[in-house]
Amino acid sequence: MIFSSIEFIVFWIFAVILSRIKILNSTFFIGVVGILFYSFQGYLNFLILFYVYLICCISVFHRKFLFFHIFLILLPLILIKYSHFILVDIFRIEQNFQFIYSLEIPPGLSFISFSAIALILYLKNNSESSSTKLSYLFFFPQLIAGPIVEPKSLIPQLKNKFVSSIDEILKGIFIFSIGITLKILFADNIGEYIDPIFLNLDQYNLNQKIIAIFLFSQQIFFDFNGYTLMAIGVGVTLGVRLPENFNAPYLSESISDFWKKWHITLSNWIKNYVYIPLGGSRKGITKGYINIFFSMLISGIWHGAGINFLIWGGCHGLIIVLEKIFLKRFLSSIPIFLRIIYSYLTVSFLWLFFRLSDFTEVMKFFNNNGDKIINLNLIIVIIFIFILNWFQKYITFERLSNFYIVKNKYIIIPISVILVIACSIISKGTSEKFIYFNF
Repeated sequence: MIFSSIEFIVFWIFAVILSRIKILNSTFFIGVVGILFYSFQGYLNFLILFYVYLICCISVFHRKFLFFHIFLILLPLILIKYSHFILVDIFRIEQNFQFIYSLEIPPGLSFISFSAIALILYLKNNSESSSTKLSYLFFFPQLIAGPIVEPKSLIPQLKNKFVSSIDEILKGIFIFSIGITLKILFADNIGEYIDPIFLNLDQYNLNQKIIAIFLFSQQIFFDFNGYTLMAIGVGVTLGVRLPENFNAPYLSESISDFWKKWHITLSNWIKNYVYIPLGGSRKGITKGYINIFFSMLISGIWHGAGINFLIWGGCHGLIIVLEKIFLKRFLSSIPIFLRIIYSYLTVSFLWLFFRLSDFTEVMKFFNNNGDKIINLNLIIVIIFIFILNWFQKYITFERLSNFYIVKNKYIIIPISVILVIACSIISKGTSEKFIYFNF
C-alpha cells in the first residue's frame, strides 16, 4: 500500500476519523493503526517489525547490554539486506544461501532500524509505556520511508492526544496534494523517460546519458521529497508535526551544505549517533576528518548493499573533507551561482553510483559513439533544470504553509482534492514504488 494508491487514501480517511474519536485517541490505538497499515506489506514483514519492537521493550530491563540490543535490532537488516554483499562481495564465500538471498527487504527496514536505535538510546534515560513505544515505531505516516523522527520530538506529540482542527486537516490535504503531484506527475514521468536509457546504456550516446543523469537527480528529489510532503501532510491531519526533510538541496553552495539540506533527518541521525559518538572533532582536526569520512561511508552503505554505495558515500565524505581543508576559501571567493553549479554537478554525477548497481555499468555510461557531447538539447535541458531547481525553495512545509494561509481556501482545497484523486487514479497500476522504499 503506497501513499499514491486509492487504498491508502481510504486508509488515511479511516485513520483521521479514528483519531477524532476521544476513546480511541491514544498511543495504543495509534500503534494498532500502524500495525494494521504495515500488515498490508506482508505478514513476514510485520513479524520482523514486531521483533524490533520487542527488542526495544526488552532493552529497558537490561540497559547494561545496550550494544547487544542494537546488534539484535540490526540483525534482520544485516541478514536480509547485507548478507549477500558480506558473504559474496567481501568474503568471496560462494556457498548457496538461497533461503537468505530469496528474502525480500521489508519496506523501510533501514528507517525502522534507525528509529529503533534512537528509541532504545532514548529509553536509557526516559521511561515510556509499551503502548508509547508501539506508537513511536508504528506511526504509519513515517513508518516506511521517514522522515526519521527523534523520540524526544515525536513521543510527546503522540502522548498529547491533540485533535487537528478542520483547518489543519485541510492544510494537511493541501500539503499531501503537493507531494503526490511531485511523485506522480514529475518523478514517475521522468522515470519513464530515463529508465530505458539506464537499462540499455550501450544504445545511447554520452549526450543522452548525461541528460539522463541530470534528470535522475530531479527524479529522486521529486520522488523522495514528494513522499516526505505526503507523510508530513498526513501527520498534520492526525495532529502530529513531522520534521522537514528537504530544504532546496540543489541550491546548495557546497557538498557540506548539500547534506544539511538533503535528507535532513538522516544527516542528523548520522551526526548524533555515528559522528558525535566517534568523537566528532573533539579529538583533533585529523580525527574529525576521519570521522566525517567514516560517517559518510555509513550513510552510503545504509542506502544499499554494494560497492557502488560505498563509493558513493566515500566520495561524498572525501569531497566534504577536501572542502574543509582546501576548497573552503576558494568556494567563498567565487560567485554564489558558480558554487551552486559546482554542488549540483558534483551531486548529479555521483548519483551514477546510486542509480547503477554495477561498477562496469558506470564505465559504460562514459562510452560515446562519436557524437558531440555538448549540443543544443543538453544546453536546453541544463537551463531548464536550473530554473526548476530555483523553485525548490518554495517546496518546503514552511513555504507551503504560508502559501496556504494567505490564499483562498475555497479555491485551494477543491484543487487539492482533485489533484489527489486524479494522481491516485493515474498512478493505479502504473506508478513505480517510491525509490527510498528500497532502503
